[in-house]
Amino acid sequence: MTARAPSPGLAVERVQGPDEILAFMHRVYADDPAWVPPVDAWVRRRLDPARNSFLRTNELELYVARRGGEVVGTISALRDRLHESHRGEPVAFFGWFECVDDPEVARALLDRAAERAHAWGATILRGPRNLTRIEEMGLTVEGHEHAPPMFAGHHPAWYQALIEGAGFTKHHDVLAYHADLYDETGTPRPLPAHLEAAASAVAIPGLVLQNPRLRSLGHDIGLAHEVFVDAFRDVPENTPMPRAQFVGLGGGLVLLTDRRMLQIATVDGKPAGFALCFPEMNEAVRAARGRAWPLGVARILAATRRIRTASFKLIGVMPAYRHAGLHALLIREAIAGVRAAGYQRVEGSLIDERNKPMRAVVEGAGMSVYKRYRVYDRVL
Repeated sequence: MTARAPSPGLAVERVQGPDEILAFMHRVYADDPAWVPPVDAWVRRRLDPARNSFLRTNELELYVARRGGEVVGTISALRDRLHESHRGEPVAFFGWFECVDDPEVARALLDRAAERAHAWGATILRGPRNLTRIEEMGLTVEGHEHAPPMFAGHHPAWYQALIEGAGFTKHHDVLAYHADLYDETGTPRPLPAHLEAAASAVAIPGLVLQNPRLRSLGHDIGLAHEVFVDAFRDVPENTPMPRAQFVGLGGGLVLLTDRRMLQIATVDGKPAGFALCFPEMNEAVRAARGRAWPLGVARILAATRRIRTASFKLIGVMPAYRHAGLHALLIREAIAGVRAAGYQRVEGSLIDERNKPMRAVVEGAGMSVYKRYRVYDRVL
């Protein structure tokens, strides 16, 4: 592997914290109306190994590019040991990619991440991927005019040419879907007839659908995690997510969510499926303007009352029940809960384009793609 030497005055340096990365992001997106500034305190927490179990078992390095002392780009290199052991694929990931519109800067950043990946023994560099496989995965290539859903990124249109110009090619796309729950007259849009029929025909002995209960929230989230691990076992790029990561990503959202939007299915007391819809928190996070204290949290909490979109973030069914209509029943009940909670729109993301069964479920429910994210890779 060879990397071009950057021109004099351009250097890529490792940094120990996210402060310069956050400051540069605010510069890049200052005039982008679709950007949702991340809450800086949350980013710091996610990048702190003491508070993020993912970083205690994996390796993440952060870099900034400087020209004449000014930051002109950022990137990270990630080694996911669970992916290595589970998938047997010699791949490392780049993320936190932000850059001025300059091919030389982009190449210098990507080459630096490639050098680190090569030192770890990887033969492929893939990304963008900031942390786990369900956080900020992929580069925005369609739908730049739309705000990103939570756990997804947002990028200027020029990044695509920068990354492809540095020798990266498409590995796969991930898709964000949406649908309005009401028509222009305010009348509820019915579910597609075939979905309603499939939901009504479900006849699984011992099946119980319930909303998570506060008194047993840990147990109920544990049931959803069991399904998550088993139901997504054969999904491309999937590696089993430890329970601590699953709870860390969704546990707080559960407490902010009307429990009618959360469905847990059991058969004879054993986990069978789940459907989890959350308030689309990016519609409220925007109000914080990137700051948690002293007013950011208060602004977010006040703005939650104005959220109009529910994010249909996850649905999973144990393999034994995939052809019994349980997907349809979970969707019907989740959408009913979303309507009852007062939301006007439902968003679904992110779904791997290669996951044809899940795409069939989502598209069969009447949802359409509104944002597309591309994952790239380059052989080292």
